[in-house]
Amino acid sequence: MERSSFADFSCSISRTLEVVGEWWTLLILRDLFLGFERFDEIQRNLGLASNVLTARLKRLLEQGIVERHTDLQDKRVWRYTLTEQGRDLYPVLLALTAWGDKWRAPGGLKPLHIRHASCQHVSNAVPHCAICGEKMRLDNISFEAGPGGREAPGTALIGQVLRQHKPGKPEK
Repeated sequence: MERSSFADFSCSISRTLEVVGEWWTLLILRDLFLGFERFDEIQRNLGLASNVLTARLKRLLEQGIVERHTDLQDKRVWRYTLTEQGRDLYPVLLALTAWGDKWRAPGGLKPLHIRHASCQHVSNAVPHCAICGEKMRLDNISFEAGPGGREAPGTALIGQVLRQHKPGKPEK
């Protein structure tokens, strides 16, 4: 079954999913963040069929998320690295990791620790306001229409919901 395209949705989450929402893509990105660069390393680590990995890497290349370079020691081997656009996805992966650690880690045992280099503590992703630095929670944020928003497929009711939403109070 062919999946639907989110490209025309007036929603940044939808447009992001259009690029990274296919199965395996976020795990490929995880491996790239962890330092895997070679096709065979990523394939071996994930246990992924080569045709699927090829298709996902091709899509990431087309979207400007990764770059491909020949290996300096062996010109027959490709190395994949994250572009600036790709590196900017790190908060997404950190947030998914934090959620998975909290809600899906068997026995609360985290499979991976993320150590903050500046303070040397193991930490996780917590969204903070880019202006004042305060921790952002559902009870202290609100949503409002932006200049690129429109009522369209995937956001057909969003205008109505945003007009009714009370700042600082999450909808139930």
